[in-house]
Amino acid sequence: MPVLKTSLKKNDLQEGKLLRADVDGKSILLTNMKGKFYAMDSVCSHEGGPLEEGTLDDYNLICPWHQGIYDIRSAKASSETDWVTDLKSYTVIVDDKSQEILIDTG
Repeated sequence: MPVLKTSLKKNDLQEGKLLRADVDGKSILLTNMKGKFYAMDSVCSHEGGPLEEGTLDDYNLICPWHQGIYDIRSAKASSETDWVTDLKSYTVIVDDKSQEILIDTG
């Protein structure tokens, strides 16, 4: 399982904010919700909307282009918005010593 380093530290991810990071050439969306960190693909499956510009409604991420809804915990598309399909989610690891954010892409 490859674990990839981001250029981000734990304090860079504010509660309820969306942040895009390029990790080893892949665009990944990160968020901190209720003290837990989540990562998923950052491009909407419908027409490529930039999910970092979306809005959060609890754990629902709403795409800014056509309001497709994803669960940030799993990157699964909501059945309410059947024009989007599931994306890939990733495990986020925070290095205790350096506070660096790592992404498990395995």
